Amino acid sequence: MADRMSRGRPLTVMEPEVVLALLLFGLGILSVPTSYWPRGSVQTLLTLLGKSLILLLLLANILVTAERLRTMLWLLTLASTVPALAVVKDYLEGDLVRGRVSGYLSALTSNPNDMALTLNIILPLAVGLALASRSRGQRLALAAVIALGVAGVVVTFSRAGFLFLTTTLLLYLARLKRGRIGILLLVLLLVVLMLNVDGFIDRIQTIADVQTESSAHARWETMKGAIRLMVQYPLFGVGIGQNMLALNEAGGPRWSLIHNVYLQIAVDLGIPALVVYLLLFHRTLRSVVQARRVWRARDVDLSHLAQGLEISLIGFAVAAMFYPVAYHLFFFYLAGLAVAVKRLCREQVSPVPAASAPSPARAGRRRHEVRLERTPR
Repeated sequence: MADRMSRGRPLTVMEPEVVLALLLFGLGILSVPTSYWPRGSVQTLLTLLGKSLILLLLLANILVTAERLRTMLWLLTLASTVPALAVVKDYLEGDLVRGRVSGYLSALTSNPNDMALTLNIILPLAVGLALASRSRGQRLALAAVIALGVAGVVVTFSRAGFLFLTTTLLLYLARLKRGRIGILLLVLLLVVLMLNVDGFIDRIQTIADVQTESSAHARWETMKGAIRLMVQYPLFGVGIGQNMLALNEAGGPRWSLIHNVYLQIAVDLGIPALVVYLLLFHRTLRSVVQARRVWRARDVDLSHLAQGLEISLIGFAVAAMFYPVAYHLFFFYLAGLAVAVKRLCREQVSPVPAASAPSPARAGRRRHEVRLERTPR
């Protein structure tokens, strides 16, 4: 940011996604005066949504080259192996809490459901890296990371995680021509794990059972209470982060969060904020879809990375119906990557104006950069 200011540039890029994210933050501010607990809303605004917004801005402004984008995706992919190994190890050793692994000691993976969400978000990105790579060693390493991620999701016993994972595998099966055998092997691995992990099948079968399964029933009652609150407080909601207190007063399940991102935003911030969030998601998804199509038409390997990001976004949209993570980093990480992908694609395909045509030396460097974009790392 300091570098941009020193060069006389705007503090941040102002893509539509950035504007919508800032607008969502502004609506969060507007919800504070009428909040059930104003101080708690300020804390949520600063410690959750504020940090997520900063992350989006950093990714959008820093990932300005294909090299940086690939490096970030590699870092995310490799970092996921540590918590994945930890939960698989805990399961194999029987270190369980109420029949489930407890997660990994980290802000994003401290419980099994968030662990599954984290691994699921990264899995399509890892698949994209593998498809974009022409190095056998890299592909083998990524295949191991992907298999470990699938195993990590399964041993969390997360039903929302299973839906996310299934969405990812089905989308890749429907779209891939090259690499389909690898996805089929992942499906086979998933089936084998499901059959061999005690209790997993029984837990997955409770996804639609909201009467006899206690947690599913509680979440169903919470969602019904959330809809009533959304109708009661349509403009500014009950205050950012205060849906639990509002549900307590409205007679819903005591001390329960709304496990649905869309309802969480509608109840906390109001229906206008939900519209802004949905527009933000739509613009984010559209950006990566357009980049994938442009790069694929030009046979640029970055299309695989855009496709991985696209599938991760779609999977998140499905899983978000069962998670209370509206203000956490998960979606905003993907949104920041999407802005970076869109800007990178636009820069690569934009024609150079004749009046500002580069010198022969710069043109040679530019041709070299384009060749690098087509050369996997």
